[in-house]
Amino acid sequence: MADKEENDTSKKAPVDPRIPIPNRPGRPMDEQDRPDLRAVQAREAAKAAATVPTPSPAAAPVIKHVWTSEDTYADLAFKFYGSIKEPYWRLIYEHNKAIIGNHPNDIRVGLEIEIPPLPDELKKK
Repeated sequence: MADKEENDTSKKAPVDPRIPIPNRPGRPMDEQDRPDLRAVQAREAAKAAATVPTPSPAAAPVIKHVWTSEDTYADLAFKFYGSIKEPYWRLIYEHNKAIIGNHPNDIRVGLEIEIPPLPDELKKK
């Protein structure tokens, strides 16, 4: 009984457009065996459109700044975000922690840091 189900050719598997359909012995490929080119192209275009990330229109660029002996995190936070409170200056430090080091005071004069865009949760404060 199981052999009959495995050999049943009345149930056709879906056609994968990337795999060519070979001619079957004794029977040439006919029109119904060929995948519809327009349907294949539409599927591929839909798949490509779904995987392409769309940039957000309001994405603010990252600003580059070279640290001077006069700079403080609070001054930069006030200049770029309008507040000297800790969440604002800490945002600058955390964004640049990989190049500054494990403590905010480890920053060196002449180091180029990035001022990240202000996240939405800090815009409300």
